[in-house]
Amino acid sequence: MLYIAFADYESLCLKGVAPDGIIKRDEGDFFEKVVHVHIAASKTQIIKLNNAHVLYEFGLDLIPGAANSRLLQFLQAPFYLIKTITAVARLIKKEHINLIRATDPYWSGLIAWSCSGLSGVPFCISIHADYDKCYALAGRGISITVLGSRKLAKHLECMILSRANLVVPIRESLAIKAVQAGANPDSIRVIPHGIDMTPFRIPPQTDIHDYFGIERSKRIISFAGRWVDENYIDDILLLAKRLSRQRDDVLFVFAGGGKKEEALKKGLSEDGNLNRIIKLIGFQPLQIIADLRRASTVNLCLMAGFSLIESCAAGRPVVSYDVEWHHELVRNNETGFLIPEHDINGLVESVSYLLDYPDEADRMGRVAQALVFEKHDISKTSVVKHRCYEEMLLSLR
Repeated sequence: MLYIAFADYESLCLKGVAPDGIIKRDEGDFFEKVVHVHIAASKTQIIKLNNAHVLYEFGLDLIPGAANSRLLQFLQAPFYLIKTITAVARLIKKEHINLIRATDPYWSGLIAWSCSGLSGVPFCISIHADYDKCYALAGRGISITVLGSRKLAKHLECMILSRANLVVPIRESLAIKAVQAGANPDSIRVIPHGIDMTPFRIPPQTDIHDYFGIERSKRIISFAGRWVDENYIDDILLLAKRLSRQRDDVLFVFAGGGKKEEALKKGLSEDGNLNRIIKLIGFQPLQIIADLRRASTVNLCLMAGFSLIESCAAGRPVVSYDVEWHHELVRNNETGFLIPEHDINGLVESVSYLLDYPDEADRMGRVAQALVFEKHDISKTSVVKHRCYEEMLLSLR
């Protein structure tokens, strides 16, 4: 299989995703070999991960300094596309690829469609997010715009989705949006996100309070994810400010990193109350994150994908905004609380309730864990995914 993603190896390493997370793309040994292609990476390089996985990164480095200049990115875009498509088409022939998967209907999808046309190999598009919502929250992003234009990107999305052999969104709500965007309804196959539940089934490997020097009297409210606008970081800060005036028994623990990191650190240095109630721990290994979620009284997932599944798997209640797909896992008074977007009062009330009623919090956590163990265990979702791959491979016979 050829796997095309808008990603960067070094960034994935910092997040603790690479290399193990990349190697898992073989879908439980369904494919004997997976050739990974990362586009818009920080640099051009080839990395042999193991005998079954090789990674080709095509960096935005045709023009020196282009990675940090939007103008230079525009200027090099057509040359970059031609170079990348040509190189990937050669890889398909060299590696005897029989299936192409792209992880978005924009730049990754364009390369997949182009190479599929050149090689005759079928391609599918997997959809992992509501791109319109991402754009509304974060504005211009190179991965969901074309030359800075969302309108042009929507035209590209329609063209790619309508031509894909299969379109595989991770949830029903995204399937509906894919059809609205131009996908053939007959091409849709919903494959729920799946994760390895092992870290949440074994006993905790780390005492989080000891490991990070957190007082035993402090109950943890955790957020693990990207520190970016689309994850409502500013709303979490408002929540922390409100709680800092009301109680002294909690600590917000932020794991991860992102574009708002410097602003976040600056804000903490200038606000004594916030600095007292928030602890930044940066990127951490996956097992540490799993243990952090399990040690938390409340897991915050105002906007989340995999993070929401992991938070529920930890057996702790989750507080989320009522956006995207969150309602599928977060049910009021059952698995946590679903709050209207930007409702800070609602956030304060729900988190306070879970802090004040630990038995209820424990009950909700157990229900949340049972729900995701049933719906999102990778051993179950992989079966669905394998059926889709087999369907595409049969089209070659």
